[in-house]
Amino acid sequence: MVKKVVVKAVGGLEQLQVEEDVPPPEPLPDQVTVEVKACALNFYDIYIRQGLSPDTQPPCTLGLECAGVVTAVGEKVDTVKPGDHVAVHCPKGGACAEMITVGVDSVLVVPPNMSFDVAASFTVTYLTAYFTIFHMGGLREGGSVLIHSAAGGVGWAATQLAKTVPRVTVFGTASQHKHQTIKENGVDFPIHYEQDYEIEILRQRPQGVSLVLDNLSGTDFTKSQNLLEPLGKVVLIGARSMVGKEHRSLWQVFKVWWDTKNVTPYSLVMNNHGIAGFNLNELRNKDPAEFTQGWKIILEMITTKKIQPKIDSVWKFDDIVEASRQITERKNIGKVIIKP
Repeated sequence: MVKKVVVKAVGGLEQLQVEEDVPPPEPLPDQVTVEVKACALNFYDIYIRQGLSPDTQPPCTLGLECAGVVTAVGEKVDTVKPGDHVAVHCPKGGACAEMITVGVDSVLVVPPNMSFDVAASFTVTYLTAYFTIFHMGGLREGGSVLIHSAAGGVGWAATQLAKTVPRVTVFGTASQHKHQTIKENGVDFPIHYEQDYEIEILRQRPQGVSLVLDNLSGTDFTKSQNLLEPLGKVVLIGARSMVGKEHRSLWQVFKVWWDTKNVTPYSLVMNNHGIAGFNLNELRNKDPAEFTQGWKIILEMITTKKIQPKIDSVWKFDDIVEASRQITERKNIGKVIIKP
């Protein structure tokens, strides 16, 4: 029997449980079996728990990413072998288990001296940041970017990646007590939540910013557009405003989408602005080669120490409620890790 972290039904933290199940099946010809050593929690796991994910609905096994050791491979697999250390991406969930069997395209071999905590932490957040900053955002030398939730997983990654571009200015929102830490990570102008970030940014940079990574939606989507300089772009990467307390509020969900106003072609043309959206799971589904190339680039940047994931805290499976609370109560700086 193997342990799994299961979301029993749509709801709050009380719906998270650790259960035992039969081991995963032997790998098919193009699959591998992995003994999981560490799993990472993401804000998207809250969407799943509250029934807001279009892809994965409770009951289900939690987790989009993990890391571990390959124990068996299918007969057609020649890129991975038993004993390899791997990062694993599970776009439909299922990573938070003691053992998993997945397609070989869901694993990336990592150096054996990389900790499993780090190997479990970079896939979702750094790939989201990488594609939004560079591919969709087109951040250029001397540009500027507003990163919401700069102390969170994607925010931490986006700050580091933005700072690989020369002379880039980073604005980041975070709770006041996190400001020193995000400044050390590269945020030039931290803004706390009691401030009006639109006013604060335009005070420092009257022409606006080159790029906004908008994980909020709702009325903030309008603010994001107001902050753009000519040739600037908003990349919508989430709807964090839909998630308030532990239990889903259908009214709040409806209000956020209602307040996320439609963009008119006339406005975009006359302001020389761009609006884009990004979903990592859909990118992998529709362009797996691009996904894998980005995955390898991020791994190379980590191994050469150009970027460095931050682990907020490490918990056991049995402490899943407390671990999840780190994210739902916005206590974390970096990634929250859970282990079997």
